[in-house]
Amino acid sequence: MSDPTTRATDAAISLQEVRKSFGRVVAVGGISLDIADGEFLTLLGPSGCGKTTTMRMIAGFEEPDEGRILLRGRDVVGVPPNKRDVNMCFQHYALFPHMSVQENVEYGLKLRKVPREERRRRVAEMLEVVRLEGFEKRKPAQLSGGQQQRVALARALVNRPTALLLDEPLGALDVKLRKQMQLELKRIQHELGTTFVYVTHDQEEALSMSDRITVVNQGLIEQVGRPRDVYERPATPFVADFVGVLNALEVRADEVRDGRVVVRISDRERLVVPTGDRPVSAGTELLVAVRPERVWLRAPADETSADSRLEGTVRQVVYLGTLTQFYVDTTLGARLVVHELSDRRASGFVAEDRVVLTWDAEDAAILRVE
Repeated sequence: MSDPTTRATDAAISLQEVRKSFGRVVAVGGISLDIADGEFLTLLGPSGCGKTTTMRMIAGFEEPDEGRILLRGRDVVGVPPNKRDVNMCFQHYALFPHMSVQENVEYGLKLRKVPREERRRRVAEMLEVVRLEGFEKRKPAQLSGGQQQRVALARALVNRPTALLLDEPLGALDVKLRKQMQLELKRIQHELGTTFVYVTHDQEEALSMSDRITVVNQGLIEQVGRPRDVYERPATPFVADFVGVLNALEVRADEVRDGRVVVRISDRERLVVPTGDRPVSAGTELLVAVRPERVWLRAPADETSADSRLEGTVRQVVYLGTLTQFYVDTTLGARLVVHELSDRRASGFVAEDRVVLTWDAEDAAILRVE
């Protein structure tokens, strides 16, 4: 979405200071979030962070202890799940094994007493969207895992809900099929324009599929933003550490000028990082972060100008196909990870080589000021 802050009046779903506890355990500690009509929003976080409880409250399977949940402006707290205009997909598809694909998809329409011809037309349209034309007569046992997932999606979407809630729906699929289904889900959502709310702990899924990501930790929202913003400009140390691989360095600011912090390590080594909106002065203790793919490995004699320059020794090289990982012990005492594209940036360094790590100031960020 172009605007990371959606007004409640424009929202398909609006959570307002929602809280939920189970005994003494606080599952959701006061979440406020607006989800735009037609948006693909992902709730991302570790197990037990409150993301599934939040989704279950939207669906009506759990009721909040405090707060409001609005579906297109209507407060649905206390409204049973079958009276809310949302559907939910789970990791386990819960297809009726004795029913055909056609019967599974049209089941909800039958419950709503939709006329037969209208049912058949809508089921045919939905099977076309999920690319299962010609599978109408098959039973679930005759389908692959990915095909079963698409039947479950068609069944959930055929009722044209305000929003579709997806609780780790791809978790049961193998890696290759899961990646294919990620693309399919995004295509289906874009084609239908339905609001998707997706729960996952898989950062790659979140980054590849979402319009916006909401990072949740211990029942609270750490950051809401577009995938690139969450990855490249994490708002908190937790987000930086949870989303992607991170190099973090504890340093002390020596100088602040022109919106940049300068840390002098030696005559040939220094770190430069933008202050952003953080109040920093000389002598301030900082936690500075840079992503592995932003760091370049160079020979010690290389005089290439760069904002940040740090010397070190390669300790380990790990080949991962498209990527090669270098683990480098630096003069700061910290071990940094560097990612190189194996076919483009291959530097040829091996374990025990002396190297210089360089990166641009704009590729680093301050995570914490003390």
